[in-house]
Amino acid sequence: MGPLTIPDGFYLYLWRSPNLPGTLYLAKGFQQAEALCRGLTEDGYIVKVIQIGTDIEFELRAGKLCPASEGSSPDGQSGDGPSSAGMAEAFA
Repeated sequence: MGPLTIPDGFYLYLWRSPNLPGTLYLAKGFQQAEALCRGLTEDGYIVKVIQIGTDIEFELRAGKLCPASEGSSPDGQSGDGPSSAGMAEAFA
């Protein structure tokens, strides 16, 4: 058996409101996930990005997709677009 490789894919969960069901998109590769996240956020969607295989969550900061941290930045903001804080249970 060959070495185990982590898929270079991402799940993008998106929704307009906590009261509406979300949609799941799949992106092949980091650049595609970043572009999709940026565009969907600009269109007013709340987007949660998870890397397949690692379950690491990413968030958009200054137009770039970065691993999400437990806390927010020093100014209290956690990204460019709408916050997804408290929204994880919508997909639990």
